Amino acid sequence: MAIWSEMRGIVRWLLRRPEPPPPPGTGQVIQAAEQAAARRQILADAQAARTTPQHCQPPENVPTVALGDETTHGRADR
Repeated sequence: MAIWSEMRGIVRWLLRRPEPPPPPGTGQVIQAAEQAAARRQILADAQAARTTPQHCQPPENVPTVALGDETTHGRADR
């Protein structure tokens, strides 16, 4: 019976041990892979933007109003 209690103690000790840290440099490898994927996506988006004709949509006319520009829009006293 003593051997089973020893084995149980060893198993409990092993299960309580934290997971070992990853090997050195793993974070840099992961970061490099993520940067490469982002770079590929940016280049693909840029290529798609270059091949899409820019005249597909008419320009949107948006009136511009400067701050402090007091016009008589909606005012009857001027």
